[in-house]
Amino acid sequence: MKESGAQANAVDRHADAIGLAHAVSRYTVTLEGHGFAPCGDAERVLEALERAQGFGRLKGMNFRLPKGCRRGGCGVCRVRVLEGDYRQAPMSRSHISEADEAEGVVLCCSIYPLTDLLLRLESPKSLRAKNAQSTRF
Repeated sequence: MKESGAQANAVDRHADAIGLAHAVSRYTVTLEGHGFAPCGDAERVLEALERAQGFGRLKGMNFRLPKGCRRGGCGVCRVRVLEGDYRQAPMSRSHISEADEAEGVVLCCSIYPLTDLLLRLESPKSLRAKNAQSTRF
């Protein structure tokens, strides 16, 4: 994903302000429909998105980013990676199946960017199961 000049400058200024200027690699993580966050290659994507939300960089979100354990065990920070490459830490198979992973669904607390990323928020499995039960007659 290519950044506009203004977006790249904003990312650079924000990264300088938070101390990422000296990171070996820096990428832009875009949350579809909401905005973007600079993220170093040694930083969990969820941390970068939380920081961006705190600075008002994620627009149109009338809720806080979902977070729980922050280490891949609770499943509430599910995202679908639409574009880009990442490395991942272990994630609970009770929240991310092999099929999910093959489709690009991961926990953003357990991934680190290797390129710019485009993400879409996904409902946690527990919430989808609860909604499915409530719609049964």
